[in-house]
Amino acid sequence: MLRLDSTTDPIHDAEKLRKWRYGRIVMRGGAFVEVQRRLTCGSVSMAQVWWQAKYGRNDDDVCWIDYHQPLGMRSFLTLDYIRAGTLAGYKSFIGACNVLDEVARIRGANAIVAHVSNGNISDRLLTRLGWERHLLSWKGRHWIRRFYDGYPPSTLHRYANV
Repeated sequence: MLRLDSTTDPIHDAEKLRKWRYGRIVMRGGAFVEVQRRLTCGSVSMAQVWWQAKYGRNDDDVCWIDYHQPLGMRSFLTLDYIRAGTLAGYKSFIGACNVLDEVARIRGANAIVAHVSNGNISDRLLTRLGWERHLLSWKGRHWIRRFYDGYPPSTLHRYANV
């Protein structure tokens, strides 16, 4: 994946974020680093997810989330991939999720959808973060974070110097 641009201040660069179809949110040590504009989202297989969960985690404190806006669906975002190093803590993961909520607010998205394939991300945690089970008749764990009734208050100030 190719990085095209980035911002360290999503509020100031909101117009940029509205135009980017593909992005990556990067957290390090519990602090927001940047949102990167990507050329495309990564094509990740279930085998790759399993391999990286079992053997391929880096020994760092970096957590990142890849997301994109599907073609023809301007009011939705898709959470594509979460990568967390072995030293990345809970604050980095929660911070990345909160920054994704902020990106959804900036873009005016009605919802974020995800297919959660890693069993280390529990249903209980997703529910606590405001996600709901979705597409129950489909194979896999499909989740949705809806914003039909408004967005949660921004918590970006906890993770970034904005």
